[in-house]
Amino acid sequence: DNLVTRTIDVGNYAAEVKKIKEIYNDAWSLNWGFVPMTDDEMDHLMADFRQIMEPELVLISEVNEEPAGFSLTLPNINEILIKIRNGRLFPMGFLKLLLHKNSVTGLRLITLGIKKKFEHLGLGSIFYLETIRRAMELGYTWAEASWILEDNQKMIRTLTKFGGERYKQHRIYEIQF
Repeated sequence: DNLVTRTIDVGNYAAEVKKIKEIYNDAWSLNWGFVPMTDDEMDHLMADFRQIMEPELVLISEVNEEPAGFSLTLPNINEILIKIRNGRLFPMGFLKLLLHKNSVTGLRLITLGIKKKFEHLGLGSIFYLETIRRAMELGYTWAEASWILEDNQKMIRTLTKFGGERYKQHRIYEIQF
């Protein structure tokens, strides 16, 4: 098998987004409350992310040229948004966002997905190591991973081995009437 892990090809963005959607819908399909992403939903989401992404931190793995996994890490623009007191991006908030984009020190691992048939390859560790290496080269000093299900022991165990620690937990409760 030929495994390649690479950055997103922004020159071929639409095709890359299609691969990410394919992986995401397979990888997340067994999660509680999962609803598959449509093309329009994924296109809209990735168009928003494209405005702030560092292409070096969006990784795709392929096995024999088949999309196998992806990792999407973005600069933590919350560091800037918190300084926009009125909460409005237009007109001055957007200018502040542009001016201070390079002062962001943290990252957020937004989502990571690995197709079920490739879970045995350890792609999660490859994504974490490569993201950490690239983040340090780009000058970032910290990162957080979000939206990890508490029963996703593989991901929690791997992140813990890399020095990660849980500092926040969100829960969803359902009330039936």
